[in-house]
Amino acid sequence: MKKLLSIGVGLMAATGWCQMASAQKSGLAEMDVGQLRPEVQRRFDEALAATKSPEYLSATDSRFMWASEAKAWCGIALGFLKTSTRDAESLSRCDRFHGMMKIRMMPPVPAVAVPAPPPAIPNAVCENLLAAIVFFDWDSATLPANVDGTLAFATENKKPCSWNRFTIVGHTDRSGADGYNNALSMRRAQAVSAKLEALGVPSSILTVSAKGESEPKVQTADGERNPTNRRVEVTAAN
Repeated sequence: MKKLLSIGVGLMAATGWCQMASAQKSGLAEMDVGQLRPEVQRRFDEALAATKSPEYLSATDSRFMWASEAKAWCGIALGFLKTSTRDAESLSRCDRFHGMMKIRMMPPVPAVAVPAPPPAIPNAVCENLLAAIVFFDWDSATLPANVDGTLAFATENKKPCSWNRFTIVGHTDRSGADGYNNALSMRRAQAVSAKLEALGVPSSILTVSAKGESEPKVQTADGERNPTNRRVEVTAAN
């Protein structure tokens, strides 16, 4: 019996990964910058909607995880495209994870034992403690237009995941002086904190800090502008 189950699981895994490889053939690589921005925005919007979809939240395969990755990487790619920069890594990952999130894997072989009742929401949701990343324009602490959607993951899963603390950390790129960037990263963190309060998160569970340019997401030369580093990260805890 164990041998037969192993064979069945192996066949399902092979089938799923073949589908994934096929999905990744469509691509952003051949598009020019003018075509890329609306296409990447479409993929970001689809991934964002998927992370809030009951179908994805309750999926027993990896689609929710792929959608979360697609949302993050397509968002990073959009940040680069604001300055007409074509970032190969974020475009490739946006393309790949967007394709993978649409793959419906074959159902697993049912267990012999009676399964425990499913949790209210998938564990993958609550284990994703990096609840949001908000990106900013250069030398700006103004929240982007899509900030409500970006913060929705944190606000909508706060109660189901029993999150009772959020740490909000502001960052900058390396294009300004240290003192200026420290103050700018704090303004960015405070703007995100105020938005979370407006969305119903109590200020008593929000901790705000700033790192300036000291913890870049992408290593760059001093003085270089980089949209991926101009960000605020919101981390959840319970």
